[in-house]
Amino acid sequence: MNNQKNKSEQKWLIATTLMVVLSVTAVISGISGESLQKTFAENTTALKMVNPNQSTSKEFWINTVHLDGNTNLNPGVKCDTCPQNTPLHPAEHPPANSTIPVGGGFRITKPNKVGAWDFRSFTFSPDQIVVNQGDKVTLHFIGVQGAHHVVTVQGVDTFELMRGQIHTISFVANNPGTITYICHVHLPNMVGQILVLPKAA
Repeated sequence: MNNQKNKSEQKWLIATTLMVVLSVTAVISGISGESLQKTFAENTTALKMVNPNQSTSKEFWINTVHLDGNTNLNPGVKCDTCPQNTPLHPAEHPPANSTIPVGGGFRITKPNKVGAWDFRSFTFSPDQIVVNQGDKVTLHFIGVQGAHHVVTVQGVDTFELMRGQIHTISFVANNPGTITYICHVHLPNMVGQILVLPKAA
């Protein structure tokens, strides 16, 4: 009886942990609430129905995206036709002593002739995936933003990905641990990990 209770508590803990990881990933990656609910439903259903020792097929779609922070040297001006409570942005100058990591993953543009400047960060979405040892894993990499990527899935494949392309790879996650996927053009931040959970003893 205690053994069944412990297994039930373990499943609940795994499901809760997975939901927290997905929530944090969603916030960082900008996943919509509807997509997040669908992901929760799929993953919690899988936790209830799949024996951890049973191999299954898992499929993921991974987007190449960038996050932009746009601003201007000049403060926002009052707009008579804008909604009443629209906040006006302050004047913002790029830090003079700001250093960004090398590798192409971050980009800052100098202010143009009207004072507009932006900061860009490249990333994968999602950048964390959880599978079980023995699962057949299929990854579809989609070139959404960024004209050119060179992606390596550790121990599996290295390939070029252009905007508008989809590159698919499949493999069996034989060993527990982590498998890293990176874009060599946009390091250090365009990195993701596949967490391979070990089979239950």
